[in-house]
Amino acid sequence: MKRIVVALFAVVLSFGVLQAQENREPDTVEIPTYEELARMYTKLVAQVDSARQRAIEDSILIARFVEESRQAALAAMPPPKKPTFWTNTLLSQLNFSQTALANWAAGGNSSVSLGGYIDAKANYDKNDLIFQNRLQAGYGFVKTIGDIMKKTDDRLIFDSKLGYKATERLYMSAALGVKTQWAKGYKYTAKDTTLVSQFAAPMNTMLALGMDYNPWPWLSVTFAPLTGGLVIVSLPELRENYGNKPDEKIRVEFGAQLRTKFDKEIFKNVKVDTELILFSDYLNKPQNIQVYWDLSISMQINKFMNANIRTNLIYDDNIKIADKYGNKAPRVQFREILSIGFSYTLSNK
Repeated sequence: MKRIVVALFAVVLSFGVLQAQENREPDTVEIPTYEELARMYTKLVAQVDSARQRAIEDSILIARFVEESRQAALAAMPPPKKPTFWTNTLLSQLNFSQTALANWAAGGNSSVSLGGYIDAKANYDKNDLIFQNRLQAGYGFVKTIGDIMKKTDDRLIFDSKLGYKATERLYMSAALGVKTQWAKGYKYTAKDTTLVSQFAAPMNTMLALGMDYNPWPWLSVTFAPLTGGLVIVSLPELRENYGNKPDEKIRVEFGAQLRTKFDKEIFKNVKVDTELILFSDYLNKPQNIQVYWDLSISMQINKFMNANIRTNLIYDDNIKIADKYGNKAPRVQFREILSIGFSYTLSNK
């Protein structure tokens, strides 16, 4: 029965489909006219122009936003530093010691000692020109209870050098040096004190023209065949001690000078600064070479503490020094200072 019903349903459905196909009208295609195509083209062009205009406006807004952001970022940035060709440093050291004794069976005296040292440098380096300046100032004393205050260190030294590059490591140079002391100095004996120096007694000045060889930044060798110097002794009673005649306040020297300078950190926080000067006076016994050798070895313990040893050796045939018997003759002068104390360095680089 079910099969009969399904068959009848299929026959009816087929008949309906055939009838619908017979009654369907054929498909028709409408072709637009020229005017309609023109209107469509105009409308399409207007839409494209509108989209392009919006894109241009958006691009302008984006570019304006980017430029304003860039200007704001530049305004917020710190101004660029101007290039500086100066290197300035200032080293200051202060050393202090004190001893107090009361009813000390082993004996001794209470004492106070103080020493200060300043080393200022201002160096200019640009292209082929160098200009180096250095000022050293030091003073120290010891005061023992029951005795007078005695000077242990006294120096005032200024050096300046101007150089123009001739080759990669060779400079034509002119150097100026001035050396004296701050205060009066005495030779102390058991019975008396004798004045042996004071400010500008003596004062040594020197101008040297020559060549400066710098194989490395920490080594400089200067040979100056044209070197003129003045030895100034303001006190008449001290003039013969420094090679001047009794009525000669200023003595002229002219000769050749060789100067070697080494300044380098050889180990971490350990620095060696040494300078050797040899001078031959064409006008007075050129075979007798004057020798000046300064050595400084410093160890930085921390930011504020420093251990330093400084030595100074001088031999000048013109300087006469008396021995314990009063006999005056040229002698090797040597000084050594060992200090531990406060140290601080300021620098612009």
